[in-house]
Amino acid sequence: MLIDHAPAPRRPRAVGHSLTTLVLVLCAIGPRATTAQSTTPWRTIRQDHLWLATFVDQPITSRWAFLGDVQWRRTDAGRNPQQLLTRGSITYRLTPGFRLGAGVNYVATAPYGELPSARPLRDRQIFYIAQINQKLGGTDVMQRYRFENRWLADVLADASGQDSLSASRFALRARYQLRGSRPLGGLTLRTQPVIGIMQNELFVGLSRTDRGVAVDQNRFSFGAGLPLTTTKRLDVLWLQQWIPVSRARASENNRTLWIVLNHTGRAR
Repeated sequence: MLIDHAPAPRRPRAVGHSLTTLVLVLCAIGPRATTAQSTTPWRTIRQDHLWLATFVDQPITSRWAFLGDVQWRRTDAGRNPQQLLTRGSITYRLTPGFRLGAGVNYVATAPYGELPSARPLRDRQIFYIAQINQKLGGTDVMQRYRFENRWLADVLADASGQDSLSASRFALRARYQLRGSRPLGGLTLRTQPVIGIMQNELFVGLSRTDRGVAVDQNRFSFGAGLPLTTTKRLDVLWLQQWIPVSRARASENNRTLWIVLNHTGRAR
């Protein structure tokens, strides 16, 4: 959700093309949903979610920065819990428009919706990111690549009702996000332009722990960014989330209202 407006160098563009090709190859060779044929048709489940989030991009020095976000996700139009996510990373700007980083992530997921998991899930991650920002005409374009090492554990309840975690299952996942944003005509708020946003993020599971499929998830969203101050912006987005659930031979096609408070600190 965060955009670096500095112009991008030519070299990272080549890196972006190479990494995009890698993601497409991973989609082609990743594990499939199942090797056995089944006559049961796949179903589509539609659910309504509400996600609230805050994103922080705070420079530490001229090259180092902290990226972090906290997200509170609800299902059934906000009535029931879905996920709580906390994430933080440190990035280094190699050249204008090109930054690398690493961080940690913790996700607590509750059984939710029409295809609930058997137990609550805890997902602890160490991840690596590469982010490329470019200016194409009047549009700011961001490409972000993320590679996640994941330790997944179920929440178990003993006879006394105390919670504990199962043994962790290790999994790998790659993600690619493409985002574009530009001012919406002459619309302004507090003398600053309102921006239009469109983005898509593809998740590729690299082990059978990730639902046993190659494409683990896809998120497409669009909306508007409303300036609040020179460092803060409120994004109001409509997100369409697609998740295949192979164990149930069904797909989630979730409609989500995503509200994000962004803070982009001043460069030092």
